[in-house]
Amino acid sequence: MPSSLLEQAQGGDAAAIAALMNQALQSKGVTVRGDRQGDCLQLWLTAPTLPPQAATVAYVRRGLDRLQVTALTVLQIYGGQTDQPQPSWGIEVDLGAATAEIRPLTLEPEPIAQPEIAQPTAASEPADTPSGSAPDTIAFAYAQLGLEPGDSLQKVEGTYFKQKALALREGDRPRVEALKQAFYQLKDHIENPPPVEAAAAVNPEPADPLDDESLTPAQRIEILLKRQGVGAQVSVQGNQLYISWLAVRVINPEAAAQQVHALLTQPNLASMGIEGVETLVISGLSRDHAVVWQQTMTVAKR
Repeated sequence: MPSSLLEQAQGGDAAAIAALMNQALQSKGVTVRGDRQGDCLQLWLTAPTLPPQAATVAYVRRGLDRLQVTALTVLQIYGGQTDQPQPSWGIEVDLGAATAEIRPLTLEPEPIAQPEIAQPTAASEPADTPSGSAPDTIAFAYAQLGLEPGDSLQKVEGTYFKQKALALREGDRPRVEALKQAFYQLKDHIENPPPVEAAAAVNPEPADPLDDESLTPAQRIEILLKRQGVGAQVSVQGNQLYISWLAVRVINPEAAAQQVHALLTQPNLASMGIEGVETLVISGLSRDHAVVWQQTMTVAKR
């Protein structure tokens, strides 16, 4: 066994971990594929006969324990048969919890068909238009994932990882690359929306979205924060204003909280229809919406 492969596996390299397991399981006809997303390791085990869930999960966990991998906090394992298009079962193990909690994963079939998007003609598309910002390109990216334009980033992320997992299991690398390109185009588009004046040419809106009388005060604050590069969810409960976002998108939580605090003064809140707010509760969330960090601050007065 090459020491470099072992060292890579101990460092959490998904391909190296899968390679070691393939060496051990080859005689049993089991094939292992691996991928890693941040601190989450994903493994797909396939065989002519469906691998038993309990025994497979126990085997994988023993292997990771022997490797002493410390860079992972979540483990996702999928089991399937070689002649089936998708896994038959899937589980998620929270390695960071004291009891290593195991949860079943919901397996959804891949969309059968995707909507057809009319391709722009050479005459209608400017030669110098950046491909990542053209509206037709964004629409095509949504279609690549089988989504509708305007779907949330949370839905985009969930769909992308599920479809990527299936494509990796099938060894369809071109499909993986196409999904990856579509995902990052949409992620950038949602987190950094085009300027109002550019978007108005495609979908006319009021000169300033904050002037839209149909918006709730919380929606107005979300727009205000997005203009400052902060994509957050906002709600008001009594005299407290709750603001939360995915922690993985914020490099410096304290600085981001201070930026939001400075922006949301009492006069600003009053102008957006919120009276009596005394406290900001700012939270960073994990992908399953658990609170990772939280700060409580008094609303600034000016």
